[in-house]
Amino acid sequence: MRRRLIYSLAMLFLLFSLGASIAMVYTYRITHDLESVITLHRIEIIRQNFVINIQTVQSNLFATGTIFGKELDTIVENVSAMDTSVKGCLGCHHDKEMTDRLIKVNDMVEQYKEAISYLVTSTANEQRIERLKMVAVSIGDSLLMRTQEMATIADNVLRGRTIEAVKAINQSRIILIITLLGSLVLALGIAVTLTKKITRPVNELVNAARMIASGNLGYKTQYHDDSEFGEVADSFNAMSTALEKEQEKTHRYIDQLSGLYKVTLNFYDIVEMDQAFQETCRSIADILKVKQVILFLYDDARKAFVPNAMAHVMPEGYGATMHYSLEKMAELYQISGGLPGVVNEGMDANNYDPLVPLSGMETNLMAAWLLTKEKILGILRVSDKEGGFVEEDAKILIILANHMAVAMENRELYRDLEAKMEELRQTQEQLIQSAKLAAIGELASNVAHEINNPLTSIIGFTELSKEEDDVGMIRKSLEIIEKESLRARDIVKQLLGFARKKPLQLTEVMINDVLRDVVVLSSSQARMARVKISEDYGNVPLTTGDVDQLKQVFLNVITNAVHAMPDGGNLTIKTSMQSEYILLRITDTGHGIPEDVKKRIFEPFFSTKKDKGTGLGLSISYRIIQDHGGRIDVESEEGKGTTFIIRLPVKVPVETV
Repeated sequence: MRRRLIYSLAMLFLLFSLGASIAMVYTYRITHDLESVITLHRIEIIRQNFVINIQTVQSNLFATGTIFGKELDTIVENVSAMDTSVKGCLGCHHDKEMTDRLIKVNDMVEQYKEAISYLVTSTANEQRIERLKMVAVSIGDSLLMRTQEMATIADNVLRGRTIEAVKAINQSRIILIITLLGSLVLALGIAVTLTKKITRPVNELVNAARMIASGNLGYKTQYHDDSEFGEVADSFNAMSTALEKEQEKTHRYIDQLSGLYKVTLNFYDIVEMDQAFQETCRSIADILKVKQVILFLYDDARKAFVPNAMAHVMPEGYGATMHYSLEKMAELYQISGGLPGVVNEGMDANNYDPLVPLSGMETNLMAAWLLTKEKILGILRVSDKEGGFVEEDAKILIILANHMAVAMENRELYRDLEAKMEELRQTQEQLIQSAKLAAIGELASNVAHEINNPLTSIIGFTELSKEEDDVGMIRKSLEIIEKESLRARDIVKQLLGFARKKPLQLTEVMINDVLRDVVVLSSSQARMARVKISEDYGNVPLTTGDVDQLKQVFLNVITNAVHAMPDGGNLTIKTSMQSEYILLRITDTGHGIPEDVKKRIFEPFFSTKKDKGTGLGLSISYRIIQDHGGRIDVESEEGKGTTFIIRLPVKVPVETV
């Protein structure tokens, strides 16, 4: 295209140069013709002056001797002017005929001058003067007649030259117009051609770019030539093809990643691992575009790797008969360096003989190891891929094999974890029950006083009733006995409900009511320890929880607070709302908790009561609050008391039917 542009511009330059040259030639011709016409006009002016001079001299000659006669000096001046005019004409360029005529006129002028000279210098008689005058007049008439002839000839020539000049000018104008129009037409044609040559490939490329921008990768323009635009079009087509291939490659990667994601999802169900492996084999067949997939896992009983899952295996039952010994696979693993084994059609399979079936039904195969801590768990074998396996396939197979190995290891870990969790659950149940019994045992001595009071009243009023004859007094005593009996029953009922072992039961809970019940249980112990309990219950909503377990937590914390004030003190219980949590603050004025002890108070079996405590109360309380979705924190400073802060989330109450 660059050459075409240069050629086109050169052609335009030559075209305008030609037009300019033609214009210059015709301008020169017109100028030359006009100069000739101008020269002829000048000659005509000289001739006219010459004729005027002759006529003036002639008229002066006829008027000589009269009152109208001019001075002789004037006649002489006119004759000199005639001579000058003739010599001026002789100095111009004329053809031979005109030159001869001018020479004759010049001779006659000389004769005329001579005759005038004789006339001027004559002093003879009048007849002689008259005769000399007539001679001069005769010469002047002849000269005038010859001059008129020359004027006629010159006029014809001037007319012809003028006509020719006008024709030449008209022709030049026409030629210049034609040249200019032709140049413009040719220039326009060249411009249109160049525009088409430029805009067509540009439009093709723009259209192709729009097609690609719209997502039609691989679109190719049909424009081809040997110009730079052709090279750009070829490069564009190559780019479009490359983009299409990259898009296909990207889609293939996306499909593979999607397949890997689906395969990974299968491994989340580590309970049904065999089914997950079967689904994985089918997914691998789709991802790698292979016809057969077999997963071999190690069988301790057979001491060999046997088929565990397979997909698209033909003929039916073909893969089930295959198995690999542990020794051969270990040897092959060492030879391959732990890398996947690949046998494509035409390759030497000697190094992978254990993997190649004796029937030779597969055209190619690839196998990857399922490893964990250098232990071979299994072999993932794929075969019959059209076109053979490439490095990309090996990378994907390694990823899938690693996922399978991790899934198998996770399954074993999960099984171990399940066993440990069951063991831990049973232990926790035992610990919780033991802690409850220990708490009840410690509480029983404190509650005995509460039970003893109603029993004493019952016994006393019973003795009085035996001796009383008044029915009214007996009835009043029985009412007191009934009231005290109910009071004792409620205390025993609370203790039994607290000690009874039962599964977690979530019900509607009003935290303030639970705290009031616990305070009732702890009031006797607090009075004996000279501890004053202050209650400040805020407006908190209903939530859900296990009432018995929450009572156990609150009782543990309150009991610990009472024990922390052996010399008596104040115990403050306060509830409020904090964002979406119910906030409980149980504060004592005891001796506080040292920093090193505060870090460990929630550890199981950690206790500062020596032989009096089990070290499980706060640990179990911490776990119970966590089970309820809350948290328990401690703020304490030695000598200034301790505050237990319990946060319980506000949950929608469970609907009971």
